[in-house]
Amino acid sequence: MAAPAPTPADFAPLAAAIHTYAQDLFHAPEGCLHHPYVDPGGPYAKNLWDWDSFWVITGLFTLARREHGAVPERLRTAAAGVLDNFLLHQGADGSLPILLMPDNPDVFGGVTDPKLNMAKPVFGQYLALLAQAGEPAERLRPRLTAIHRFHASYRQRYRHPKTGLYLWAEDVAIGVDDDPASWGRPPFSSANLLLNGLLLADLNAVAQTARELGETDIAATAATEAAELTAALRTYCWDERDGFFYSVDVQCEQRRHPHRLFGELNINLTPFWNCLPMKVMSWCGFLPLWLGIADATQARRLVREHLLNDRQFWSPWGVRSLAADERMYRPADCRGNPSNWLGPVWIIPQYLVWSGLRRYGFNDEAAEVALRTRRVLAEEFQRSGVMYENYDPETGRGVACPGFWSWNILAAVME
Repeated sequence: MAAPAPTPADFAPLAAAIHTYAQDLFHAPEGCLHHPYVDPGGPYAKNLWDWDSFWVITGLFTLARREHGAVPERLRTAAAGVLDNFLLHQGADGSLPILLMPDNPDVFGGVTDPKLNMAKPVFGQYLALLAQAGEPAERLRPRLTAIHRFHASYRQRYRHPKTGLYLWAEDVAIGVDDDPASWGRPPFSSANLLLNGLLLADLNAVAQTARELGETDIAATAATEAAELTAALRTYCWDERDGFFYSVDVQCEQRRHPHRLFGELNINLTPFWNCLPMKVMSWCGFLPLWLGIADATQARRLVREHLLNDRQFWSPWGVRSLAADERMYRPADCRGNPSNWLGPVWIIPQYLVWSGLRRYGFNDEAAEVALRTRRVLAEEFQRSGVMYENYDPETGRGVACPGFWSWNILAAVME
């Protein structure tokens, strides 16, 4: 369908609703959540999901600075409480739960079983937000140590030694739930761009915060691991022929068959390649822009050849989560659980793509992403009075989970 008129929908009513509803995201301690906290709201009220909560806090902190020039104490205390609630239930090896509820501190059991679930690495970024908001150093240091242990557990559990990339243990609660590069694939086989991108951002955040606190050993370790991961992403995930970053599969081991028809035939033909690209064009291919690890030529190709390509990612209602020319593209389906990332417009990709475009100087393109993001939210809000978790990129209509707030509030900071 043709794009709507360029005049943006009136975002003011939705912005006002976000400011009003944000007050309902604050909660007092309850059950195993011993600290005050903010949650994603809507159908996820009193659920502390790892990355959902992080993006909510990112949005609230940004809005607070715009309105007040600083983060109010109540918000900073609740944001610190989110992190402290997770750290309170840290495993002996440094692992952390992905989801906390007042009556269950480890819903998926990932603290005890590395295959059941793995928390997404955003906790160093939590800490950096608190540091920027003026949290005292004496409160930051013990949290820094705990997050450093979390990264050590990640390295022990999930790092692929031949590539230096990190692997999803399973396809359960991986954020981009049904990403074909990971969904339905064997355990410990998918080095997904989302996982590795979040971890790189987390390592960089820890390195910076540790330097500010004078924790030189932690800073050096995090910086070294960040440099190694950056090199691995550039080496294995960029595809020069396609001009795109892909998640990769690491199942490239020689099979030792007990019965051979021809004796030693093929016994020395060990694969010299450490992984294979999974050529599925997902929005995660733009994460290197957010991370700042693409070179200028790569950034230009990502934007010109793919992002602005209306046969792939560019829709009138925002950036598609999966390229429209992929055979798995099915954006109008309400898949339930797992949620549908096979093309719908989600706000977190809009925010991260917008951030990456601004980082590389694509300011006009970033402004257009912000415009379309606000338009899709505002027009559905005008129709139904609620926001949705994701939207049909062909019609702009909400697809799933009416009443969703969470990271949708990031649209209010995209200008």
